[in-house]
Amino acid sequence: MKNTINLGHIINALLNDYDIHLLPSNEGVNITIEMHVQGITAISELTGDFELDFMYSEIWEDQRLNFKQLNICATNITLKGEFRKRIWTPETCIINSRHSSIHTSPSENTFIILYENGIVWSNFRLKVRAPCKMDLRMFPFDSIVCKLTFESYSFNADEVRLFWHEKPLTMMEIVELPDFELIGWRTDHERLQYPNGEWDRAMVEFKFARRYGFYLFQSYFPTSLTVISSWVGFFFDVRAASAKITLGVSSLLAVSFQFGSVLRHLPRASYIKCLDVWVISSIIFIFCTLVELAIICRLNHYEREKQIGSHAVNQWINQIRKRKNQNGNSSDSNVKVLRRQNISSIMNLEKLHKAGNATTDIDIASDNKEETSNEHRFFKWPTIDIRKLLVQLRDRDWTITAVQV
Repeated sequence: MKNTINLGHIINALLNDYDIHLLPSNEGVNITIEMHVQGITAISELTGDFELDFMYSEIWEDQRLNFKQLNICATNITLKGEFRKRIWTPETCIINSRHSSIHTSPSENTFIILYENGIVWSNFRLKVRAPCKMDLRMFPFDSIVCKLTFESYSFNADEVRLFWHEKPLTMMEIVELPDFELIGWRTDHERLQYPNGEWDRAMVEFKFARRYGFYLFQSYFPTSLTVISSWVGFFFDVRAASAKITLGVSSLLAVSFQFGSVLRHLPRASYIKCLDVWVISSIIFIFCTLVELAIICRLNHYEREKQIGSHAVNQWINQIRKRKNQNGNSSDSNVKVLRRQNISSIMNLEKLHKAGNATTDIDIASDNKEETSNEHRFFKWPTIDIRKLLVQLRDRDWTITAVQV
């Protein structure tokens, strides 16, 4: 009880005539900040942010809180977070956070330490959700950069200047995430121009590399096997068109389903990703198998029509040959008869020549039996050299130009 009364007297003595609106120094205050990261809990591609728990510390000097002259047996005093409302604070904030809160388990996780030389150390345990810069063009072989930006909300760079501690960030445990791996971090400092002046900024960036093993086994290997399965149709018989079509369409549906299951966990990016190129290439390969099937079926159809046509022509030609052979036998007999008639006529001409008839009057009777006149018409033939005629008739090659069957 005695210590409590003495501490209360000390605090009352320090805060006597203390104005929280005045800066500790007219030349501005240097604020040293540091972080102790407890863990990074989640990274979301859909919302483009990450969550982390860390302890945030601010250190500055305020000579109005120097209690060395009070000669107490302590070099520092630890106070609850409510004490912040009674002293000046730099009012730093995470300017780019989407949500931040102070842990309250079981009470608010804040404290302030006052040192005898006027140094103030303020500490918070925070849970913050902040944005990440994502470029998914190389997905799933991409990396993500997440950043926290600290800034004094009320004081410009002439009044408050932010600096990182010599050891600005400490990872209290190894970060283990199912989809990402922390590959590094870095701190930075800049000044940003606002309409009412310049503000100091302290930034820290976390760089994560995606673990792509999940996507290899869930996307790349299955689509590869699906494409190879679609090639099995090349070994099918040409007549198994229905089996080939079923295999090709099933492969297309399988690749589309696998691609859709991955896209459900990604934002709607308008640019082409590495995974898009792979899936589109797989779809093109499978589609080419269907095009090959259509071409082969059409060529096979033409070939069958050609074979059917040639078979019909061969049958027709064979029938014509059979008929020709049959007609040829009957025509030979007709030729022999004609040759016999020609030979008899030639012999008759030779007999007339031997009889000495130089000219011959041929009496031709009229075919019209109804004529009343019994007169005969006489035609006078020209003189014929029977020998020459016989030679010509004998040397002539008699052919049958038309045979009536």
